[in-house]
Amino acid sequence: MTAQAMSLRILVVVPDLFFRTRIESTASQLGASAQYATLEETLERCRSEPPDRLILDLHAAGDPLAIVRALRADESTRGIEVVGFYSHVDQALREAALKAGVNRVMPRSAFTRNLAEILGGTAVS
Repeated sequence: MTAQAMSLRILVVVPDLFFRTRIESTASQLGASAQYATLEETLERCRSEPPDRLILDLHAAGDPLAIVRALRADESTRGIEVVGFYSHVDQALREAALKAGVNRVMPRSAFTRNLAEILGGTAVS
């Protein structure tokens, strides 16, 4: 467990219970603080207590990219690192996410494979 992981505050917007459980378990092992939010409450949560990292299921119901654009437009939330994952077949969503300002966009399989690094603060290729 790294000191960086222990101090990392992560907001997770992932409706899928399987992924939420996996994220929670991995974060717990690393000593990272992972809190969950619905897409609707994400913007307010990021403004009131900006996390170090936002993990976003790009297929979440609603408009996840509108949230990212709003974060990037607000001086108080602009610096939040956003990691988004998507179905590997949806390359158009990948491109739209990058354009909206998602820092790291990866297929769901890469997200799962690199979860410890994502939660631990280590750079992911």
